[in-house]
Amino acid sequence: MHHLQAFSALYFLLLYLRPVSGAKTPNPALAPLNYGAFTQTATYSIASQLGFFTANGLNVTFLQIPNSPTGYASLLSGQYDILTGTIDNTVNLRFNQQKPLSVLGQLDQGPDLVIASVPSITSVQDLRGKTLMVDNPTSGYACLLRKILSLYGLVLGTDYTFQVVGATPLRYQYLINGTTPNGTPAYATILTYPFTAEGAALPPASRPNILARASAFVNPFSSSAFTAPTASITDATKAPLLTRFLTAMLEANHYLTAPKHKSCAISAIATQLNISTAVATAEYAAATDPETGETARMQGGVFEVSRQGLLNVVDVRAQFGGFTGEVDFADAILPGPGKLIDYTLRYQAVRAAVRGKGKVKGAC
Repeated sequence: MHHLQAFSALYFLLLYLRPVSGAKTPNPALAPLNYGAFTQTATYSIASQLGFFTANGLNVTFLQIPNSPTGYASLLSGQYDILTGTIDNTVNLRFNQQKPLSVLGQLDQGPDLVIASVPSITSVQDLRGKTLMVDNPTSGYACLLRKILSLYGLVLGTDYTFQVVGATPLRYQYLINGTTPNGTPAYATILTYPFTAEGAALPPASRPNILARASAFVNPFSSSAFTAPTASITDATKAPLLTRFLTAMLEANHYLTAPKHKSCAISAIATQLNISTAVATAEYAAATDPETGETARMQGGVFEVSRQGLLNVVDVRAQFGGFTGEVDFADAILPGPGKLIDYTLRYQAVRAAVRGKGKVKGAC
């Protein structure tokens, strides 16, 4: 049985992790760009499917991040040109490990960010004595998970433990299988877009229960952020490519925002994720949620990092001893050249998106 489950998980992972080109046909005139991410967001799906990358001269290859440590190491080593990951990872790496990383802009506030469990677990209290799957026990959503559970009176190490298994696609697959490949029971984990809606469409026997929504406890909470090595922002070769990528994503995000494009946006999401129109419609609703989605008001249509959302990230991390030293965060989170948040390329992308308005029709 364990061999069958292991094969099933491996098949799912290979299917989901396959490199995905943003260009429908290889074109030597397009500049290659490697994009690392934990999930294929709605904005990415639209940019990929409706030609926003190619219109900006890019052949973007999506590279699934298997886990946080590997993902950010790959970014620093040059395997990825840019990645999208929860901003807490960058905060942790920059202030605890002095890694030269900067956030270029914020994509979302955690759409469909939930604590999900196997069907037999029906409440947060049922997690007492259980092991919860995480990507990284000290980064990403781990502190947020601890925060929510603490409000129910549950303490890590006393009432529950963590098991490190990897990124969301793996955790989702193990959750619906009810076990990890080595036979360890899978009880609960953090899920986010697109897996929350995908799970809701499963048959009752494998459909995850939603025990809590993060936005009901910590809101706003800055989540997915475009992140690059700080040095790339001033690199004569890399900076223009990153600017074009951000431009394409901005244009796709504006397309997602416009209600008149709803049908085409849903179609792009369905095609990119290989899901039904019904599930893609639920994904669209999550992505366009005005508080937590990719079009959240706080981002202003320009990938603005929510100051309060980032302060909440810092505060939740600090509550669980998540910093190794004293940091003046009131100053550290202010945008500026070479800082945690560096809008240099985003400013250029916004101007380029305005100049190129209408060049991509986004027909479906």
